[in-house]
Amino acid sequence: MSTLQPVDEKTDSVTGLQNSATESVHCVSWQDLPLACPMPGTSLWNGHPRIYLAIHQDGRGRCPYCATLYILRDPKPGDATPHFVNLQTEQLYRQALARSAHIAER
Repeated sequence: MSTLQPVDEKTDSVTGLQNSATESVHCVSWQDLPLACPMPGTSLWNGHPRIYLAIHQDGRGRCPYCATLYILRDPKPGDATPHFVNLQTEQLYRQALARSAHIAER
């Protein structure tokens, strides 16, 4: 089950350009990884070849076909730990979790 949620942003923080009204921006969680675009449930008429986006490294990624911007939210302390098949992704998740815990302590 996907936890995609639209994000209301006026300016793309990756490119600095103004988002159009039709541009799609989604916030995803670590449980959604590996992230592929188009997402399940996308209409066939609106599809493009499936590509995987490595947003676990930078926290953001843009699909080169449809220009959808995906933003990876930091995990919250107490969130269920996802099962990772990639050691690098698991290490980056643990760093993001530690960062969230540090912010929560403030």
